[in-house]
Amino acid sequence: MMSWEILFGVGALVLAGALVYGVWRNQTRNRANDAVTESATREEYDRPETYPEVRGELERRVKPQ
Repeated sequence: MMSWEILFGVGALVLAGALVYGVWRNQTRNRANDAVTESATREEYDRPETYPEVRGELERRVKPQ
């Protein structure tokens, strides 16, 4: 039978891995796309009926990583 201490250790390792992954993803993201993301969110909430037409133009403005 597996003891609880081993499970706590495995859980701590999984949590540490998730935290490292999250920090890494945040550091390597393309911050140039933040303005496009904000524009798309504002457009979708302010004018949901016309958002599908504008979405294509906004997607073209996204810079690849």
